[in-house]
Amino acid sequence: MNRRTLALFGVSVLVAGVVACSSANPATPVVPTPTGANAAPDGSTLKVDPPTPMSPTNDLKLNSPVVTLTARGSTLQFQSATPVTLQYRFQVFNGAGVMVENVLTSATSYQVAATLVPNARHTWRVRAESQGEAGPFSSTASFVTEDPALINDPLTNGTTVGARIGGNFIAGQGWQSNSLTDGIDYDVPSGCISCRLVFDATNFGGQEGFPYAKDLKWVSMGDPGAFGSFGAFRDHPWKMHLVQRADYASGMEIIWRNGGTDANGGDPGDHRIKLTDTPLRFSSSQVYHFQLDWTTTGYQVAVNGIEVFSDGWDHWFEVAPLRVELGCVPRADSFVGIIYRNVKLTKH
Repeated sequence: MNRRTLALFGVSVLVAGVVACSSANPATPVVPTPTGANAAPDGSTLKVDPPTPMSPTNDLKLNSPVVTLTARGSTLQFQSATPVTLQYRFQVFNGAGVMVENVLTSATSYQVAATLVPNARHTWRVRAESQGEAGPFSSTASFVTEDPALINDPLTNGTTVGARIGGNFIAGQGWQSNSLTDGIDYDVPSGCISCRLVFDATNFGGQEGFPYAKDLKWVSMGDPGAFGSFGAFRDHPWKMHLVQRADYASGMEIIWRNGGTDANGGDPGDHRIKLTDTPLRFSSSQVYHFQLDWTTTGYQVAVNGIEVFSDGWDHWFEVAPLRVELGCVPRADSFVGIIYRNVKLTKH
């Protein structure tokens, strides 16, 4: 073989090697090789960014038994000639680190189907998957499940778990108070020093008490033994009632006593706030969501997400047993025509 022939042979071998290498290592694979040398150090085999947990996170205390996990989706780290459909695997762990849910879905949001321990911390994570390959897991997020409700009374099913005093049920709407002395009593034997009370109310407008020369009460709380008469309830050192003023269209008042009747709001005392005007414009066609929170340091009251009242105390609201009453029967100050539903009392 002469020198020219040898040179041509060498070029042919080089070209063949380049073609072979190019065929064995495509530049833009649809899905990377699932195992072996192409697996990442964390074991993932799909070249995507990890998803980002959005909600719930940071030990959020849930106020519903429904747990919905939401994440921001993953982004592909490669270009593909064909569409790549991502699915998402959600994993939930209890306080002991035991997996209680492991589900692959087509969306970045998932409603947990497993029964979770109430009032307990849980963690969760999520990753993207496609065609049997898996990307890296997200960072771990956490939440605390809802407490079992001390009171849970929809009132839309024609009955109540409380003790009804007058009024009537309207199918699908709730319980209606028809007189100044109608109400529903809920007694909590152990009391509740750090709780949330919520309820929905409709079919009332502003200054509902004006025709009766009364400030009407949406809800009252206190010692059950004090609900037997006007004077006993009026003078009792443990009580609360949330008031609609009759003299101002959007006026409201809160009277909350934490063991005393000191009108200056000492501890214990009468933590009373009177407002001649609030951001609320009451209309009988609207539904109002009331939320009352109290802890060892004070209370807050919000209506439709708007904070109306808040005050602090050193001596918490320690009444056991505790009565929660829709309306205010002992003072004959219940709303007439109002409709209540979705009453719920939970611990913080």
